Amino acid sequence: MVDTSEMHKDDGLSGAAIRANLGGLELPNLRIEVEGEIDSTNAALKRRAVSEDLHGLALFAETQTAGRGRLGRPWVSPPKCNIYMSLGWRTGLEPLELAGLSLAVGCVIGDTLECEWGLNIQLKWPNDLYLVGKKCGGVLIDLVHSANQGWIVVVGVGINVAMPGTGGNDIDQPWTDLASHADVSLSRNALAGQLLGALVPLLSGWRVNSFSQWQESWCRRDLMAGHQISVQQGQHTISGRAEGVDPLGALRVATQTGLVAVQSGEASMLRSTKL
Repeated sequence: MVDTSEMHKDDGLSGAAIRANLGGLELPNLRIEVEGEIDSTNAALKRRAVSEDLHGLALFAETQTAGRGRLGRPWVSPPKCNIYMSLGWRTGLEPLELAGLSLAVGCVIGDTLECEWGLNIQLKWPNDLYLVGKKCGGVLIDLVHSANQGWIVVVGVGINVAMPGTGGNDIDQPWTDLASHADVSLSRNALAGQLLGALVPLLSGWRVNSFSQWQESWCRRDLMAGHQISVQQGQHTISGRAEGVDPLGALRVATQTGLVAVQSGEASMLRSTKL
């Protein structure tokens, strides 16, 4: 466990402090940058991919002026209270060979928050983090193709750590933050270091069909399993009972006509009582 004796004060994110919390891992290819204000950490890395090697570059921001989640939705990003980060990584794989990566990232984050802070994180397909039934974070995977680097994965992570009272006024769904449920004070630098210390090995070891190794971990944290759900795919809707995910990370839905594997879409729970 991390020493919490000096976690009473947040003096801001620091590359040196984040690196000091990598848990002793030697990650020579990891570069850490911290910006005071930026439009979006994912958008910034995608822009930089045109002229820079993004491999191993972790970009943190104290605040985002145009943070975004899935489907272009805004991500509320008040200053100096949460984690907004993106990590660039070259896997050498094609996009279809990265199936399930966003789910595995959620599993890694959930395991880290549980191990280090005792927080029971649940996961909502495909990339939302929940705590006591309320959203506390999310994962956004972008792919950038560069002639010199091939496909670069940009892994974006946003986590509500200690949201101020009015910080979430613009969030359009029930939300919470980690500090409201942790038994000890949270250090953002410690949390940032722990997350990188878990994400880098995940990305370094990712191979075709790697999500099968994380399928059981996902199922333990699956928020929707056994619930009646609706999945929106453009103008098409799939309704049924959530039955977990398959080895490629597709959502399994038991419909009236049989079991359907859903590769993409926006899933919503229709009621909270499990069947």
